[in-house]
Amino acid sequence: MFHFIFSYFAHLLKSFHLHGIHSPFVFQLEKKCLKDSTTYTDYLKLSQYRNSVNASNKTLHIEDHGAGSRVFKTNDRKVKDILRHNCSTQKDAQMLYRICNYLKVNTVLELGTSLGIATHAMATARPDAIITTVEGSPEVYEYAATALVDNGIENVNCIASTFKEFFDEYDFNEVTYDLIYIDGHHDGTATLNYFEAILDKVHNDSVVVFDDIYWSTDMTAAWNKICAHSKVTASVDCFDIGMVFFRKEQLPERFYIKL
Repeated sequence: MFHFIFSYFAHLLKSFHLHGIHSPFVFQLEKKCLKDSTTYTDYLKLSQYRNSVNASNKTLHIEDHGAGSRVFKTNDRKVKDILRHNCSTQKDAQMLYRICNYLKVNTVLELGTSLGIATHAMATARPDAIITTVEGSPEVYEYAATALVDNGIENVNCIASTFKEFFDEYDFNEVTYDLIYIDGHHDGTATLNYFEAILDKVHNDSVVVFDDIYWSTDMTAAWNKICAHSKVTASVDCFDIGMVFFRKEQLPERFYIKL
């Protein structure tokens, strides 16, 4: 908890002292996307999906392949409790919607479907995009896959697999992704390994989005190593999430944006 609190105030200080953003690309991203206050009509669909999940009385057995839970003491968990403690917030889902919309992404890879909150937001933003989402817990996968279809989402390919198995076994040699969203495991070493695994699946205009970069000291250490990677140019730290870009026309720089 101390790490989280200290990191939050350090982030505030860094974002406060950012005297203007000199990258035109990041300046426009902040102004027209990250801090876009427009209430999009599709936000209602995002709320309706969240409400449908919250109304579920189901209990799911969780196979946790990551860092474990700080909240739950058992692996049998109510859907509404998973939503409350382990899924993207309404604010984060709306931000993912805006990012997908603003960057006009056509191919998306999500590592960590959970109940499909973020998946639904990205699919709603770009209904013609091809979205692949990977979930390692079978009952969670079944719930999300069904819920997405029941809510009219047709452009998502749900895969039941651990992240390691996905990279080891699935043939996607010819595929590159416009956006990759990594939201699972919450382990620094594993996050670095996944980042290395997806590097040949990105192109100049791709973005990789990481959730919970201040979850723990090792997650923050992993985030710092990723930002310093030779292939990364711009990194954008919004505290709740972090984004890295690979644009060769962009000078390497780290940005801290308070949302």
